[in-house]
Amino acid sequence: MSSRFRKVAIGLTSLLMAAPAIAQIESSGLGDLDAWGASFLERGESRFGSGLWSNSDPEYLLALFERIDVSALSTAEKELLSRALRSPASAPEGDLADELQGVRLDLLHALGERRATASLAGQMGDAPDDFNSDIILSDNRLARGEVDIVCAQMNTSGEGRFWSELRAICALKAGEPTSAELAIEIAGQQEGAEPWFTEVAFAMLAEAEDRPPARYGSGLQLTLSDMAGLEPDADSLSADRPDVAAIIAKDAERSLDLRLAAAAIAAEAGLLSASRHRGLYEELIAGDEFEPQSATEAAFVVLEKEVAVEKPMIDISPETSDGPMDLRSMTGGFTEAIEPEDLDEAPLAEEDPDAISVAEEQALAVREALRDATSDPVRFAAAARLFAKALESIPANEDTSGVAPAFAAAALSNGSRELALKWLDNVDADEQDDEARFNAALLRGYALILAAERPAEEIEDIVSTLLETGYEAAQTQDILQLFSVWSAFDVTLPVIARATLAQSEIDARPIGSGILLAIEDAQRTGATGEALLTILTQTDGQIETLSGAGLATVLRSLGRMGADADAQALAMDAAQLRTFVRD
Repeated sequence: MSSRFRKVAIGLTSLLMAAPAIAQIESSGLGDLDAWGASFLERGESRFGSGLWSNSDPEYLLALFERIDVSALSTAEKELLSRALRSPASAPEGDLADELQGVRLDLLHALGERRATASLAGQMGDAPDDFNSDIILSDNRLARGEVDIVCAQMNTSGEGRFWSELRAICALKAGEPTSAELAIEIAGQQEGAEPWFTEVAFAMLAEAEDRPPARYGSGLQLTLSDMAGLEPDADSLSADRPDVAAIIAKDAERSLDLRLAAAAIAAEAGLLSASRHRGLYEELIAGDEFEPQSATEAAFVVLEKEVAVEKPMIDISPETSDGPMDLRSMTGGFTEAIEPEDLDEAPLAEEDPDAISVAEEQALAVREALRDATSDPVRFAAAARLFAKALESIPANEDTSGVAPAFAAAALSNGSRELALKWLDNVDADEQDDEARFNAALLRGYALILAAERPAEEIEDIVSTLLETGYEAAQTQDILQLFSVWSAFDVTLPVIARATLAQSEIDARPIGSGILLAIEDAQRTGATGEALLTILTQTDGQIETLSGAGLATVLRSLGRMGADADAQALAMDAAQLRTFVRD
């Protein structure tokens, strides 16, 4: 590489405020070319082009790779990065391909992509224990309860902590105390060994009743905890292993409290379906003497109530009625036919002026549960999925109009434009103050990017409402941000919207003009991976803070590289949807 280009790469690293380099993995190089071309995508996932990495200089890519901090990324950003790393592509050119493959493996591991990590590590030759494909696959099988199969296929000569602890578990499982004692002692001498394992294993040998709490931070820990009959505590579950949490949440043999705690971790990681998550809450509230302890539990209690269905009025006046009318089939409460004159004598129930309808009670309860989850965007997204069915089933009417913005925001978080409009259409603009009208228009604006058709009349109505009602400084910034997002999705801006953009400055974090040009040029010339990584170094989990030009460039570039769904998800990140649920 020329000294001139080397200086450019070093300058790029400084410009992007590069973090310390991720620990590298030495690779033998054998099979690496095939590993780059192997697909680790799930069925139905779309791949990026074959030139994803090969159209960029390897040292330039390495600087970008090392700048990525997975822990800072949003869910949408992690999904975008993961799909790129798991896509088959041509190997980067030059002698840095092995080093790049190592960083790719690091990032996959940090993203929690255990299957892809194991598969890629298996094609790269020697790798540390954290990336050993046999260890990863064996631990996954232990988590699924396949301890007998794992022990039968165990690598009896494997070195390191995992294999030593596994040999101890298998000896305990086989009822071989002498072998188990020796294996436990050897396991305790391994690098990184924890006292917990030794304490539990020896307690099993001694049949001691006093044992530590369970741990579920790996398949191996889960297996030993179950074998020892350990009771879980608040620290038993690990957010670092949502895949283990998902297995626990689905296990009907475990306590419901533990399953619900595990479900929260798995759902936030996207590893548990909303229907299964709801099923756990429905099982919980069906228990005897159940008392709700959280807003979410209270919401599910209220959702069990049946909403009264309004029946059409029936004309039974003498002019249209030929005689007595049998209403039994409609009311279910009468055993005889009712004469029209008898209706005047029926007692009327006294109305409670403070009473609310069941629909309103349900709507308020669900909004409170959503509001309880607004402290964190990932938690809010999981809550929106959890209550997706309620957003559909609760009727949108006069009683529930007060929750419309919150429910519309949750629906957009789920990517459902139709459901969002169901609730936004339930707002009577004439009865709303300016702030409420502004919020509804802003949500309609973000819903528009999910629409197949965008009528000019609808766009103009949204723009006029926003400009008429958004006079606070923060609202002005929200307007400019929406217009920037629109421009990225080719929404035709009215003249007044263009003029507003031209005459205003978005008070936000700018992306340097050189970086913007680099993103657009990399995307245009087919250096997709380079453009994508550069984008992630700039969004960095805070896309909502980007300036208008930066936001538009990021989203437009993603769309042009075929990542339309990712661009829409990041646009919803920019919208900060959970803020519409707060007071």
